[in-house]
Amino acid sequence: MDTEREIKRLPFWNDLTPAERETVLRCARIREYKSGSLIYSPEQECLGLIKLLSGSIRTFMLSEEGREVVLYRMKEGDIDLLSAACVVNQITFETQMVAQSDCTVLVVPATCLAQFKRDNLAVRCFIFEKLGERFSDVMKLMQTMLFTRIDRRIAALLREKAEAGGKKEIRMTHEEIAAMINSSREVVSRTLKGMERSGLLTLGRGKITLHDDLDTFL
Repeated sequence: MDTEREIKRLPFWNDLTPAERETVLRCARIREYKSGSLIYSPEQECLGLIKLLSGSIRTFMLSEEGREVVLYRMKEGDIDLLSAACVVNQITFETQMVAQSDCTVLVVPATCLAQFKRDNLAVRCFIFEKLGERFSDVMKLMQTMLFTRIDRRIAALLREKAEAGGKKEIRMTHEEIAAMINSSREVVSRTLKGMERSGLLTLGRGKITLHDDLDTFL
């Protein structure tokens, strides 16, 4: 990919001074990650601002027991700053980022980003606006986990997948569903069997067929 072209597509490019533009053109880099690769963790060096150019990224936290709680997933075009904890002191919780598929990422390193945050009001406003959006995403997730029943969370996910694929037969394992809704495979399997008994869907090997009653259920 053309690094200069992607840098000039950053939302704050037009707000940079000529000297700042030279700086970001010199320091920003495009990196490629294979599916499953660790992109960022608290034990690693502060990364900076990242923009996902292709592929997908999973951002999550790990409990003391090793359970993974997915906070959000990044898609092509998304910009994220949770890997810039050394630049933004307001980031106080530890997250990890893993390539969910092969992906290409534009990275504005922490040292470069710190300079812009200090000297450029437009960049500083952009940073805090993005952090506010991410905080809102995480709060919505917490609200869903705390106040939405597991069967409704599963039903909403299945309907979303069905609408995206244009058909009522979905190819997903119980483990994949559990990962998507931050639950366990055992809980998902038990809930799906209950939904099948209620006539909302039919379970098959590696697939789930949705019934019309699922929309009424939601």
